[in-house]
Amino acid sequence: MKKTLFIASFPDLSIFDFSKTGISVCMVDNSDYFFSRQSDGQDYIPSYVASLKNKAGMYDIVFVPTSDKVISSLLEAGIKCIVLYPEQSSKEDFIADLQKARVEEEYISMVENSWDFIISRLDKHNYDYKLVMNKDDKILDILKSLLSKKNGLGSDANDLALGINEDLVNETFNYCLLNENEFKNGEPDVASIFCEGIKYDYMFSADRLAEKRDIISSLIDSINAIDEGISVGSMDKTKDGKIWTSSVDTLEKVMALGISNGDLLLPFPREFDHSLKGELPYVIKKKRNFGETQVA
Repeated sequence: MKKTLFIASFPDLSIFDFSKTGISVCMVDNSDYFFSRQSDGQDYIPSYVASLKNKAGMYDIVFVPTSDKVISSLLEAGIKCIVLYPEQSSKEDFIADLQKARVEEEYISMVENSWDFIISRLDKHNYDYKLVMNKDDKILDILKSLLSKKNGLGSDANDLALGINEDLVNETFNYCLLNENEFKNGEPDVASIFCEGIKYDYMFSADRLAEKRDIISSLIDSINAIDEGISVGSMDKTKDGKIWTSSVDTLEKVMALGISNGDLLLPFPREFDHSLKGELPYVIKKKRNFGETQVA
């Protein structure tokens, strides 16, 4: 699986065009998570970190904000994050690079106005992984150098203790689900895997399921008593006894992902469902061999 570098950069380097560089990049903005939880007093960080973990192995580089809270939370979650920014005296050269890249004037103005404050803050902080670019450094060369030497700095799904939560399940489910553009005349136009759900039936992208294979397995492994076999309605507890969701829809999604990924089996025929407690199907974790082809 691809190793991913997590980089907290100022300015946000994901605004540059990397389409012709051979480097795949992603920026996971934390503002959506912040504002969606600020209204009800929740801490947005756990949800944001879960979203970042879901990107491991999908991109060469994932850019994140240079917020101290975000960076420290990533490190606590096992994500090694490199703080990357220009030296203070590079302001004019960097602004010129932004203008040359036709970045929106509003963003350039924000960088200009906050340059001294943010870089002074970053200079003072003793981060575990920090790299300051000098005037002569080229951004692409720096990133290529980091990628070639990433070794212990890169992370994939196997490096991260993902656990399970609603945001991670929903994001993984939506990512793997076929979209309307992948159907032709009512039939899938790409390699796909069908799964019979409880309320609905689902069609997943075989390629995207393969990308998320380790993440989905980690989700299933986090569920209490899954090795012995349980009702889908009882999949709401983690191995340490905590309730991770109260949504039946989310339980159906993680069941569908687990079955389609080859992690879960249905030990009884589906026609038995209504005779079982809670009228929900029973599932059990499947022991599988590496590289085994899965059919849901």
